[in-house]
Amino acid sequence: MPKISLSTWSLFSRMSCQRSILFAAENGFEGIEIWSNTFDLWPRTVTAKEIENIKSIAGENALSLSVHFCTANNNLADVNLGHLKESLNQLKETIRFCRRIGGRLVVIHPGTYSDIFPWCQPQTNPKLTPEVLKQAAIERFKNSLKEAACYAESHDVLICLENFSSGKNCVLTTIEDMAEWIDAINNPALKIAVDLGHAHVNGGVTKVINILRYRIEHLFLHDSNADSLIHCELGTGTIDWQSIRPFLKSFPGMLTIEVMDYSDPEGAVLRSKSFLDRLLADQ
Repeated sequence: MPKISLSTWSLFSRMSCQRSILFAAENGFEGIEIWSNTFDLWPRTVTAKEIENIKSIAGENALSLSVHFCTANNNLADVNLGHLKESLNQLKETIRFCRRIGGRLVVIHPGTYSDIFPWCQPQTNPKLTPEVLKQAAIERFKNSLKEAACYAESHDVLICLENFSSGKNCVLTTIEDMAEWIDAINNPALKIAVDLGHAHVNGGVTKVINILRYRIEHLFLHDSNADSLIHCELGTGTIDWQSIRPFLKSFPGMLTIEVMDYSDPEGAVLRSKSFLDRLLADQ
């Protein structure tokens, strides 16, 4: 059976990271994903006391831990090589932080490519066409993945690339791209995190699962409509959960609830957990 986990992002509007971890423990979750951010918990400034508190809560409650890499202004495909180096440094800090708290994996988003300058006409310079800029960014991102995977492997941590292609100028276009990149890099420390809500919007849940298959190490669960990335509580959108029930029941990793309801974040989390408990129950 998989472990039901909670992303601290779901409660960020209401409580601190450490209070979210306590909330998860108090409500029967088996795992927690720490949403790394510059406002509440950032690997560069986290204190030894905070790390010990996280380890203590996790240890006392048998919580599995994972970390989501900070998305604020980090870009693992940045055209500015100084910025790119800083993003990689912060990812390595996150990997070390994950290891220090006893976590197993770090989730990352795909990088983005730069727009051409508004005063440039792409037809006057073939090096500045959107297609060329995107392809160059993809190569930078693949190099970043390769370097990060090697670093993660040396720290006994996994890197999981999330299917997130709806951001502006994202280097990830198709699910097939993800499979190709993971296979080409061919490092056992590099896997995939599938967000089922994103998959519902971009390609369909069943199609995404079938394409990525054995590469999937981590799952994010929220509901959505087929035309929206809003992170609804489970059972309130249009995902056909019954159709993927066998896959979820047999999944060996963490099923991480990542819902957001600003008016009732705790209720949305607990109702989603109840929905998932019922879905996974033997019938």
